[in-house]
Amino acid sequence: MALQQVNKLPFEGLIAAARSHKLGNWHSKLSERASERYTETGWPGPKTESWKYTSLNKLASGAFTLAEEYSAIVPEDMIMPLICPRIVLVNGVLNKELSNLKQLTGSLSITSLVDLEDHQKIPFDDLFKKEESKEYLPLTYLNTAILSDAVVLEITKGSKCETPLHIISIGSGNGIMFAPRLIINAGNGSKVDIIESHVGCSGSEYFSNAVTQLYLGDKSEVGHYKLQNDSTESFHIGLTRAVINNGASYDNFTMSVGGKLSRNEVRAHLKGSGVECCINGAYLGAADQHIDNTTFIEHQAEGSSSREVFKGVLDDSARGVFQGKILVHPEAQKTDGYQMNRAMLLSDKAEIDSKPELEIYADDVRCSHGATVGELEDDLIFYLCARGIDRESARRMLIGAYISDAIDEVKNIDIRSSIQSVAENWLKQNLYGK
Repeated sequence: MALQQVNKLPFEGLIAAARSHKLGNWHSKLSERASERYTETGWPGPKTESWKYTSLNKLASGAFTLAEEYSAIVPEDMIMPLICPRIVLVNGVLNKELSNLKQLTGSLSITSLVDLEDHQKIPFDDLFKKEESKEYLPLTYLNTAILSDAVVLEITKGSKCETPLHIISIGSGNGIMFAPRLIINAGNGSKVDIIESHVGCSGSEYFSNAVTQLYLGDKSEVGHYKLQNDSTESFHIGLTRAVINNGASYDNFTMSVGGKLSRNEVRAHLKGSGVECCINGAYLGAADQHIDNTTFIEHQAEGSSSREVFKGVLDDSARGVFQGKILVHPEAQKTDGYQMNRAMLLSDKAEIDSKPELEIYADDVRCSHGATVGELEDDLIFYLCARGIDRESARRMLIGAYISDAIDEVKNIDIRSSIQSVAENWLKQNLYGK
């Protein structure tokens, strides 16, 4: 389905304003190329299939300016409670004062946009390739056209990182737009766990248009755990794109609790055989939040497996969206794919749109998908109350256990516990006691 074409696309003025902030000839050409593609693809509208459940009208009509490099503090109460090395971006720009780069081991290297070497620029070209789906690209091209910085993380071949790395993107300011850009290269046989947190300073209202690209070398192991906890009145559109090679393992989890409107899109391309790919998530929404989780897993080679489990709890007038597609190429025989989205609605006004999808061109596969929607069951509450538990405590136990079932998919025990802590804090602040 063609993308919406209008006389003037949203944010074209910001693209023009961003041209004066480019860091050299390569950066200027990259921005110009992305701007041209943004104009060609257009803005996602109601006739754009992958955006039919998420309207960007409020975002498109907003009065945003390009973010400046504000000073900020890390909102510790909004991120996972873990002690580990940090890379901090404020409004999309690496902030070395808030980061503790000296704690990084020798197997990890960090490079910002101004210092990129030629081989580190290659990933920026990948999203211009013809085989990429145009439906998710407009916002990615917009990110590329206005970005003022990027962080490239490289994990040395064969290295095993025992401590997680925490990348924190902070939004600070009102009526601003910024474009966090992360590129993660995991060398052959390497192992690393990365936490990616998107948060906002108290009272900030902004549009964070984030793009993260990962490249997993042969037999590498990458845990990638995203917390999307932007400030209440903010917008977050985030794309994660992972290219996974032979025998590699990718464990992805997204915890989405913040922002007025959010879309977390994960696209995994299983290019090699023997790949293990998990894309899981949990989402919690209240008031008038809109939370969109969209996934795409492409099996391109034989003998790989993928697993998706998403669970959400929605109250008040919150709306959730889950779109998940598994594509199996003819040569991807012996593929094992599983996909499931479950949602619990606590209000008559809360709603969920689910669109699970399989597209299979191989005959020797095992793939399944499904979606369920339910309410908090009175029978279970009655059962607990009959055993001396008061009704409110029973309600809390059932909601907590429901969302914990998804969080249990996280392989790293410490990170799993931290995500659980974030979920419990959100439930206490937004649902419990109503």
